Amino acid sequence: MDLGRKLNLRSLWPSRGLRPIGPMREKREIPRIPSTAIALLALLLGAMFAFRIMRANGPGSAWVARLAEMRITWIEVLTISILVVALIIIKTIADFRHQTEQSLLEAFLENIPDNVFFKDRESRFIRISNAMATYFGLSDSSEAVNKSDADMFSAEHAQRAFADEQEIMRTGQPAVGREEKETWPDGRETWVLTTKVPLRNRYGQIIGTMGIARDITERVQAEARIRYMALHDALTGLPNRILLQDRLSQAISLAARNQMRVAVMMLDLDRFKYVNDSLGHYVGDRLLEAVSVRLQACLRESDIVARLGGDEFVIALPLAASDDDTEQVARKILAAIVEPFEIEGHELHIKSSIGICHYPADGENAGALLQAADSAMYEAKAKGRGTYCFCTPGLNAEAKRRQKLEVDLRKAVVRQEFVLHYQPLVSADTGRITGVEALLRWNHPEEGLVFPNQFIPVLEELGLMTEVGQWALLTACEQNLEWQQDGLDPVRMAVNVSAQQFHRGNIISAVTEALDKTGLDPCWLELEITESLTLDDTENTILIMRDLKMLGVSLSLDDFGTGWSSLAYLRRFPLDRIKIDRSFMRDVVTQPAAEAVVRGILSLARNLGLACVGEGVETRQQLEYLQRQMCPEIQGYLYSPALPPEDCTQLMRAGKAAFLNVASGTSKRIHVVEPATLGSDEHDTPIVLREAVQ
Repeated sequence: MDLGRKLNLRSLWPSRGLRPIGPMREKREIPRIPSTAIALLALLLGAMFAFRIMRANGPGSAWVARLAEMRITWIEVLTISILVVALIIIKTIADFRHQTEQSLLEAFLENIPDNVFFKDRESRFIRISNAMATYFGLSDSSEAVNKSDADMFSAEHAQRAFADEQEIMRTGQPAVGREEKETWPDGRETWVLTTKVPLRNRYGQIIGTMGIARDITERVQAEARIRYMALHDALTGLPNRILLQDRLSQAISLAARNQMRVAVMMLDLDRFKYVNDSLGHYVGDRLLEAVSVRLQACLRESDIVARLGGDEFVIALPLAASDDDTEQVARKILAAIVEPFEIEGHELHIKSSIGICHYPADGENAGALLQAADSAMYEAKAKGRGTYCFCTPGLNAEAKRRQKLEVDLRKAVVRQEFVLHYQPLVSADTGRITGVEALLRWNHPEEGLVFPNQFIPVLEELGLMTEVGQWALLTACEQNLEWQQDGLDPVRMAVNVSAQQFHRGNIISAVTEALDKTGLDPCWLELEITESLTLDDTENTILIMRDLKMLGVSLSLDDFGTGWSSLAYLRRFPLDRIKIDRSFMRDVVTQPAAEAVVRGILSLARNLGLACVGEGVETRQQLEYLQRQMCPEIQGYLYSPALPPEDCTQLMRAGKAAFLNVASGTSKRIHVVEPATLGSDEHDTPIVLREAVQ
């Protein structure tokens, strides 16, 4: 039997056998030849030699002699040669495979940006990636061999990591996608996203752990910043409304368990909007930061201070013992706030008003307590500001009314519920209408006509005054142009400008837009600014006023005499006229002091070349006094209240030839408006219009 011819070489290898050599070579992966196959080939080769010897010489002969005498056919030599070559090829392939795997592993560990590690059963490093070596501050990855986490991290972290890895080896279960905080010996904290799995040998035995970790410190810190920003005020770093609600609720729960009280204070900075409007938001923001620092200095560590927004702060005193303790804290805060602030070269003096309420007397949850404290705070403002006030049952009703007012005002802006009424300005000598002042009214769908003193301060607090003011400016210009197109004599249209609109509403562009849209000649538009507005940020105010004058409009100073330091600045402003406040006109006939002030204002206006308007003229005695003092214009109920556009149009038509000359006693037909009670406030006096013959 010819062994060489019958031997099937392919039957010695697994089915995935060697790759064919030559043109028929398949494109498949180099097989991993098992060591058992190599041993089998060697055994077969030896058996062939032994078989041939026994066949040639028989048993019992000396093996050397028999080997020398045996005759081997060429086919057997070829077969043996093929087997030897096959063994060499198999060994070469196995070595190549091993070297390739080693090269791939080396390339993987050198280039992967994540931390890759292999550990033994004692959690000592066997091998780590280059990125992990850099992460550890090592110059080479080999330096980590036989080291453990205790050599790299804090003892606490090393113990935790060791326990986790021992559990993985015990159970054989991987730990996938865990976020772990690493603490370092220098106190640093980093975060990694790790996956650890059991490390097994070829027999499936667990010999350690292997894992991969990605540094997610930046992501975790960014998420922490986002969470912080969501719960804290961005400007002051104090808790915001959301975090306040949570902490206040916890304080209430603790107080309920211990049958204690919680004091809640609502603090508002008095006239803070004037700082923003005059000195700008940058200075206002620095002031708020300084206030927050002072507030925290006044409180205990267990107390809570938060900023709700704007210039409103909330202080919560958990486990407040008595009203006296709360009052002591309130007085301490008021004293701290009243001290001057040095902000960007400005010495700012500001006061605060504080409303105080208690759990459980004034509310049983955070929302109710905040509302009660808010009501008490507005009561403190009503009492003169710069003080504190405790909540009473009646104040809660006022808080609900104000809350409804704010909601209704926001709706009013959207629904355009505001209207303008017009009050004539009259020549004191001739009684002719020389101008009109546009006055804002709110046509409330339920309460009817609401006067500005009831809603304008709230509009300013809500930041809506700029939008409403721009609408009023455009509407007034349109109305004035309509009167002129109807053939009425041109008159000045005076429009009030709030401090918020003046400084933050880009008043220059607003006026330009109104004039361009309507086509009104700028000489028939007059802007009224309050005295308090001109006292803040004087240089910037002067620049804006000069730009307005360049547009061709006139400027008047409203409520003159009610501010402070006005005489020092008056000569610097490019004004056309000043308006004497009604508070002086009310007593000008009966009180010498008021008469002296009015006379001084008129003299000052003449010396500065300014026209003058007497506001709030309600009696003939007041009119006669202003005529004697040669005040050119008057405004008040003696002639007319603010009228709707259609009524004012009729008055202006009649007013083309109407005049009142009390000094001469001449009787002329005029339109007269008489209040039911002279001397009453404009907003409360019922008005009766009649046509009279003097």
